[in-house]
Amino acid sequence: MSLPEGSESPAGSMPDLQSVDVGEPNWADGTEAPPSSYGSMKSDENSVTSEIPEEEKEDPAAAASSGVGLMQSSDLEEDAGMPNSATEDATLELPYIFKSIQKTLNNLSEMKLLLFKMCLLKHHAEYFEGHLDKNADILDIVDKMLERCGKGGALNVTLRVLHDIKVHDLAEELEKSCIRLRLQHDLKTCLKRRYDCIFEGIARQGNQSFLSYVYTDMQMVSDRNAVNREHEVRQDETSHGNQVRQGTAIPCSDIFRCLPGQYKPVRNVLTTGIAGIGLTVCVQKYILDWTEEKPNQDIHFIFPLPFRELNLIKEDRISLRDLICIFFPDMKEMDFIEKKDCRVLFILDGLDVCKLPLNFQENDKVSDIEQRTTPQVLLTNLMLGNLLPSAHVWITSRSAAANLIPFECVHWYTELCGFNDDQKKAYFTQKFKDPAQLCQVLSRVTSARSLHIMCHIPVFCWIVATVFERKFADPDRTVITTLTQFYTHYLVLQLHMKNQKYYGMKAGLQQWQDTDPEFVLKLAKLAFEQLEKDRFVFHEVDLREYGLGFRDVVLHSGLCTEIYKQDSCQEREFCFVHQTLQEYLAALHVHYTFLNRHQNVLGQPLKNTISKIFKPAPMCDLYKTAIERAMQSGDGHLDLFLRFLFGLSEHSTQEILRGLLKRMGVAPPVPEEMTNYIEKLRSENSNPERCGNLAHCLRELQLS
Repeated sequence: MSLPEGSESPAGSMPDLQSVDVGEPNWADGTEAPPSSYGSMKSDENSVTSEIPEEEKEDPAAAASSGVGLMQSSDLEEDAGMPNSATEDATLELPYIFKSIQKTLNNLSEMKLLLFKMCLLKHHAEYFEGHLDKNADILDIVDKMLERCGKGGALNVTLRVLHDIKVHDLAEELEKSCIRLRLQHDLKTCLKRRYDCIFEGIARQGNQSFLSYVYTDMQMVSDRNAVNREHEVRQDETSHGNQVRQGTAIPCSDIFRCLPGQYKPVRNVLTTGIAGIGLTVCVQKYILDWTEEKPNQDIHFIFPLPFRELNLIKEDRISLRDLICIFFPDMKEMDFIEKKDCRVLFILDGLDVCKLPLNFQENDKVSDIEQRTTPQVLLTNLMLGNLLPSAHVWITSRSAAANLIPFECVHWYTELCGFNDDQKKAYFTQKFKDPAQLCQVLSRVTSARSLHIMCHIPVFCWIVATVFERKFADPDRTVITTLTQFYTHYLVLQLHMKNQKYYGMKAGLQQWQDTDPEFVLKLAKLAFEQLEKDRFVFHEVDLREYGLGFRDVVLHSGLCTEIYKQDSCQEREFCFVHQTLQEYLAALHVHYTFLNRHQNVLGQPLKNTISKIFKPAPMCDLYKTAIERAMQSGDGHLDLFLRFLFGLSEHSTQEILRGLLKRMGVAPPVPEEMTNYIEKLRSENSNPERCGNLAHCLRELQLS
């Protein structure tokens, strides 16, 4: 699926509460929390109201009229039944919040309490109209605020109304006694604004959507798997899609929970995945669920610190507290972050884009959140557990960059595996509400096996969905329909994302680096020559042989990935994100070499210089050589290569590529002679399996 590989810039602090006249309350920013399903505290016989001493159950107006004196924080904790020391996290719990707000309202005069109710009914009608009686007592008011707005929302509403009715002293005391909840509410509001929406495809180029509308769950397993080396396209269709990934499947929301039989607490989690698999989206969903009071409410504060934004910090020396406040200015009052009862999660998203020198062995030890040092020293000490040892740390990274983190710093490895078959269907079901359109899309995806397999990558699903959306919007418009065109779009998309993510090029513009064409051609040559040897795994020495760098190929491009092995001392191995992508690039190398150099690298000797100037070899020679090679292949390992080679001759496919490979020659239309040759081979039926693939070749030319 996907998405913005980069998150938005840190949101600013929440607006300050302001004093205004009762007739002009400050409701403009609309930051109240949505209704929450906390249920009725008042009606629950085991609820906090049943614990209130009998003397406090008098008429609220009478209690209020007895005096408006200020509460002391210590008195509030004592009255609320909350200890004043080691269990301060209880200040985030519902009973404490209920009693805190109740105690505050008990200190209002009868007139001020009436003004409080009027403000609730007038300016929060969407929450309280029809739910709060004008004659409601204090317990009813508090109960309804918690039920309709949630803990943080109820506190926020109470504070704002108190300021609006000019009871500033009570508001300040309530805020002081509930400081953790107020900061948590502000943080959740800030994060919800930042992560509520996504831009599918290339950031800011795709349509912005609410994450909850387009998100589809993905597979995650609890270890790092070697990439499957079997050619999935040639697997038996009945077995495909039913393979079980090694490792324990877990929901993303449970990555910090111990597995059955595991008793060692999980502090640091490293989640890896290939480009386009949805790591940043997974992080975004985790955070958004937390802000909406769904899973992981035992975590009190979540601080996303994306490496992309950490790279931009200009301060040479900074403390951890200062670092947090750069991203979240409202957290300046967070004096309790070092307490053991404060559960904090730091999310370090996108290790592969980190430009800070992370030196875990030689950096100084830092254990004080006020101590100033370099940003990289802060991060290494946070991951090592020297800083805030009780905090959790979640690191996400493309697979190839995962070795930047020492083994001892990671307590649990997880891998994001993308969509299984049911999740692919769920994704397209969300995108296409019209049953007829959905049926057409699913039919197309499942009938092309290689297309079906590549759709385990959410970004590829987005490409497919975008193509069909254009087709349905304008049936007369020329849109990509062949397998080759889908892969061409995937190549172009990954290069665009690479340039934006690592080189700062503007989103939404088809900008290329000067080195992009050369890079693609070198990678295509590597793909072809490895395919010639029937090799789908290569090493760093192979990259150097073709003038390619490890970071550009494996880390940045999103086209290759590293294969992890148990013995880290062995030579590192790599492969393309899928073997079908290698076959596509191999076909691109053959196609480009023939058009631009008049050379058939499949075995036909070079034409002499004079003859190729005046009469280049016809494309039919290339196709016939490729067909012969594919027909002779017993295991069909050149079948897809052949389909891609034909597909690259199709005009619309060449148009897509020409923006990148501007010097690529124009392939003439495949002559009728070639189609007759293919039909003849099919009729002779000399090799049924290989001849069946020839029909797919004609479809790539949109001739069948």
